[in-house]
Amino acid sequence: MKKSTTQRGAILIIVLWFIVIIIVMVAALAGEIRLSAKIVLHNKIILDTWGDTLQALNAAQMELLINRMPDPPGEEDVPLEERKNKKYRFNGQKLELTYPVPKTVTVRIYDHASKINIGRLSKQRMRQLLEKRVGKEDLETLDALEDAWEDWIDRDELKRANGAEKDYYETLSPPYEPRNSRLETVEELLLIKGFDEVFKGIEIDTVFTVYGNSTKLNPNLATREALMMIPGMNEEIVTKILTERRKKDLKNFNDLKEMMEPEDFAEIRSWLNFSTSNFYTIAIQVKNLEDIQNEDIQNEDFDTEESETPDEETSSKSHEYQRAYMITVQPKGYNKLPKILRVEPYGMLPDTRHENIPIEEVF
Repeated sequence: MKKSTTQRGAILIIVLWFIVIIIVMVAALAGEIRLSAKIVLHNKIILDTWGDTLQALNAAQMELLINRMPDPPGEEDVPLEERKNKKYRFNGQKLELTYPVPKTVTVRIYDHASKINIGRLSKQRMRQLLEKRVGKEDLETLDALEDAWEDWIDRDELKRANGAEKDYYETLSPPYEPRNSRLETVEELLLIKGFDEVFKGIEIDTVFTVYGNSTKLNPNLATREALMMIPGMNEEIVTKILTERRKKDLKNFNDLKEMMEPEDFAEIRSWLNFSTSNFYTIAIQVKNLEDIQNEDIQNEDFDTEESETPDEETSSKSHEYQRAYMITVQPKGYNKLPKILRVEPYGMLPDTRHENIPIEEVF
């Protein structure tokens, strides 16, 4: 009897262990299935997102071609003072394109007349930018930076008094050589001796460009960062410019005069013009699922006061730099897509905080 009881106890323990093993195996299998399902879902989201990005990218390139075509009939009926330059739409604002794009993405286009062209800056202009960053009183630092700049872009290996040539850059880790020619990329600016400290904390891609022929900015297109870099500019003036151009085009310098003091205007004016370029950066930003859902809700309640006024959380987010898929292009005609000059899968969008500032708060 005792032996039979012991056998039954052993069998019970074996059965229990078997059940435990089965439960563990089922749980592990269920976990693996859930993980596989998440991987499949994430891969689907990535593929869908990439497809939406390419669709928006093609639509944006078509928009650049359409923009080069003559105005449609009826445009001449709009009074001249109310007529808006269609090229000024490419100032980084969110665009509604001629061809529809998925609601999962936001499209922005930046004309490179919105940035300072460091590829064509004169010695005097560079000195003025350095003075804005360093201060006019620090002559020793300014002279050293100016010499380093000149040594980088000249075609010889002769070092200026406070400059730097090949022998200096080869001692760095990792070593490299100076361009000895005009800059070919914006990032190259930070390779020049001392310039990484001068522009520390600045997203230089939002300020500078190497494309185009002009060294001046169009205030209808300029990024906040580029305007802030101009000597004489301050936060108040920049905010007024960025907000005013949402209401109407800034057609001439008279439209700018009343936004600033006369002594500031004289200095700022030399950095501005009203021309455009033939170089553009297209920025495609994928929205969060939460943002898409909020937009759907706002579209349903578009006549409510809450949907018209950005909340504090939205405003604070706009102060942060955001990433986007960006390509820089140059249109070459009406019958073919623009030439692609640069691709930045994780490019940085310029500051867009002015988009959430009510116009009446500024004026």
